[in-house]
Amino acid sequence: MSIREPSGQTNRVDLGKAWSHTKRAFGIIRELYPGYLALSVTNSLTQAVQPLSVLYLSARILNELAGSRDVRLIGIYVTIAVVSGFLFSVIRAFIGRRLAVIQSTFRQRMYFFHSEKHMAMDFVHADKSSTNELLADIEAKINGNDLGIPTVYWRFPNLSRQLFGAIGSGVLLAGLFRVPTSYSRNFATSPAASGLLGFLVVCSMSFTFWLRHKEQLMMKEVFEKNPKRNTVIHYYYQYVQAGAAAKDIRIYAQQPAIRTIMEKWLVDPSWPRFFHYEGMVSASTAAANAVIGGSVYLFIGLRALAGMYGIGSVLQYVGAVTGLVEHVTGLINESAALVANTMYLDAAYTYLDLPDYKYKGSLTTEKRSDNDYEIEFRNVSFKYPGTDTYALRDFSLKFNVGRRLAVVGMNGSGKTTMVKLLCRLYDPTEGEITLNDIDIRKYDHKEYMDLFSVVFQDFKLFSLSLGQNLAASTEVDRARAEMCLDKAGFLDRLRDLPLGLETCLYKDFDPAGVTVSGGEAQKIALARALYKDAPFIVLDEPTAALDPIAEYEVYSRFNEIIGDKTAVFISHRLSSCRFCDDIIVLHEGRLVQRGSHEELLADEGGKYAELWNAQAQYYVTEGV
Repeated sequence: MSIREPSGQTNRVDLGKAWSHTKRAFGIIRELYPGYLALSVTNSLTQAVQPLSVLYLSARILNELAGSRDVRLIGIYVTIAVVSGFLFSVIRAFIGRRLAVIQSTFRQRMYFFHSEKHMAMDFVHADKSSTNELLADIEAKINGNDLGIPTVYWRFPNLSRQLFGAIGSGVLLAGLFRVPTSYSRNFATSPAASGLLGFLVVCSMSFTFWLRHKEQLMMKEVFEKNPKRNTVIHYYYQYVQAGAAAKDIRIYAQQPAIRTIMEKWLVDPSWPRFFHYEGMVSASTAAANAVIGGSVYLFIGLRALAGMYGIGSVLQYVGAVTGLVEHVTGLINESAALVANTMYLDAAYTYLDLPDYKYKGSLTTEKRSDNDYEIEFRNVSFKYPGTDTYALRDFSLKFNVGRRLAVVGMNGSGKTTMVKLLCRLYDPTEGEITLNDIDIRKYDHKEYMDLFSVVFQDFKLFSLSLGQNLAASTEVDRARAEMCLDKAGFLDRLRDLPLGLETCLYKDFDPAGVTVSGGEAQKIALARALYKDAPFIVLDEPTAALDPIAEYEVYSRFNEIIGDKTAVFISHRLSSCRFCDDIIVLHEGRLVQRGSHEELLADEGGKYAELWNAQAQYYVTEGV
């Protein structure tokens, strides 16, 4: 049987890569839970040694009962067995509780581990769909089958137990091939019989390894499909429960379509095929182990009849050989699983090793009380990664400190791209952006980011308290938060909230949470930007979700809201730009006009006048 990957290439096992990847996974697990590996090793050691110690002491007691029957020695063996059994049980109970606590939070720790990487990586990666698809694939495999780092985490305890068990069983077999001075010589007692038994054991182990390796390759194909199926089913499961979707499902009779899609993904012939093969592997392995077990019983029994072993030693050797076969088989199974897991670790490390290209800089921004900052775009051009089209081309602009700048243009003209470059989410492809005549790339990245408060068009609010949403922290300055909410026009709504700033937004975690409207959410986002108290405020369509009255209130108080800060205002509604000191017009990535509202309207052939007239016709009644 040739098991192939979806690409059609036969799977190849790179043991060196498997070892290095697994070793790195151990390091990550140690980072997440510093004491886990030591606890797991100790627990596995006690699990492996306890039954072997019972086997050894039982053999000693039986040999003594069949021999000299020394009561004192028998008492010592019994005492050791009882005391050691008690100590092993106590140790395992103590460690087991600690491990249970760790295991209960492991998956959550993995999610947070991935999230920390996503929050810290360059925005150029976070903004790529390929990065998010890679992370979704990694987490789907974790959710579906615990593949990748979780496989190492969950299999390590059994792997170490099998290793300790195999070593311990080997130690108990040390006397199996010792030749006594007096015994009956026959084939069973000859070196040839010992060699034949060893050959059978090696053949059985090799056969088991081959079968398990094939099983892991088939499992690999199944697991490749399983995360996608889980993702689709989970999506539709969440969709049918979403409150917003309930109306569409009923109005458009979507039930049959959803049922057809889910049934299609629920029926997968690869799983029955895999389980059929797994059953054959288990049956074949059990048959091989039975042959080995029978051979061991026969070998040891015939040697015991020849006078080579006492009755206790027979018990010890039979148990040890059986244990050795069991543990080596388990060791092979766990090792094969870890080797097959290499490709999933490869995906995890591809994500974790995404490089940081952005130069972070070291100069301080010298936060000024007078907000005396000047930012200038100097011949800036920019292409998004993976594209050959310029989103911004030969763009030059100087910001006047303390003034209000409106940025207008059609969709795709480069407005949001300009903001991303301004905030150093991306760096220019060509040209430079300066802060007080110094390239912004030379400034400390965190300090530079602290200069900006931005309300993006696709902003997000957390399912946390209102105050924590504003402060982005568990520590909230209540007076400052209320002042910012007042400026943003949310104070009346705040007074109606049952817990004020402690009111949880949305009901994800708190049944008493409040679901805010789109306009209310936009006011909260504006208040969050004000709470940060940065010298530059960037507003991307800040009133898109507000009703006309609320929009008018924001604009009429805009100078009061912004104060002496520099404001960059992006909007499709040109009527909302009239309160700005300066307006720039972007078209196809280029700066095509700049001036006041009146100056730009006076240029009747300009782009601004074209956009203004196109919008104004909807507000003017025909004939007026």
